[in-house]
This record gives sequence, structure tokens and C-alpha cells, in this order.
Amino acid sequence: MTTLVIGIFGHRSDAVLAIEALKDSGIKKKQISAVTKQKSTLELISKDTGIGKVESGAGNAGLFGTAREVGVGLNMINDTAVAAGPAARKLAGADLEADGLTVSLIGIGIPETDAAKYAEHAEMERIIVIVEVEEDQNKQVSTIMGQHDAIPFTSAE
Repeated sequence: MTTLVIGIFGHRSDAVLAIEALKDSGIKKKQISAVTKQKSTLELISKDTGIGKVESGAGNAGLFGTAREVGVGLNMINDTAVAAGPAARKLAGADLEADGLTVSLIGIGIPETDAAKYAEHAEMERIIVIVEVEEDQNKQVSTIMGQHDAIPFTSAE
């Protein structure tokens, strides 16, 4: 049975090193997704690790994307999540300030209270790395993430 192992990273380099270590340990890149608030950060992570194209959600490109960015900058509209990897289509474009990302995380199998906490971390521009593995790989994946400065789940400050 597959399960999700999730790591929270404060810096792009930590997330990249963790993803590379996961791949070196035998985890396939198609099992790894990432979500955050900053598109440029995730684009670099995606480029460095090959986890997949960054998805922004509808309306985040071209003229409408530029208008959206201005609206976000002026606090007229809420910011949205960007994601890469197999979960990107379900997570990209989720509203970060409302329950959008929380609902999307619940949709991929994360319990509601945990999903809300992960969404708080994404709002703080942290990088959420999600790995889908067999249950017997949970400890290995968690250990690798911890070795690369994953932020404890409880510290959303």
C-alpha cells in the first residue's frame, strides 16, 4: 500500500539536496512532488531535480497572469500555490489565503488538520515536498528528509 511522506523545507537548496538524495536512494522522480508560493523557486527546484514541469493553475500566464500578479502585490486578490511533480495538477492554482490549498491537500490524501498546517507553511514561502512510497519506505524517506534540514511539522512560525 502506498502512503505519503511529506517534508517542509525553508530553503531551495535543502529541498534540492533532499530530492536528489531520495532519487539516489531509489525513489523515482515520478513519485516526488513539490508545492510552494514562489514560482521562481519551484522552477529552479524542478530544473535542478527533474521532478516535472511547474504548474501555476489557470490564469497565471500571459496578460491575465500579469494582471493577477499586480492584484496579488496590491493585496487585492489572494496568492495561489505553484506545484511540480505528479500532484501538480491537483495542487497548482490553489488559493493560499483561503482554504484552497488545504482542500487540495486533503484531496490527495492528507488528513484535514495536517493539510491546514502544511498550507500555513506554504503561505510562509516554505517548500513542501511530497513523496508517494510503499509503507516500508516511510522511515527511509523521513530519515533522508531529516538529514537535509526538513523543518519539524509542528513549527509553523
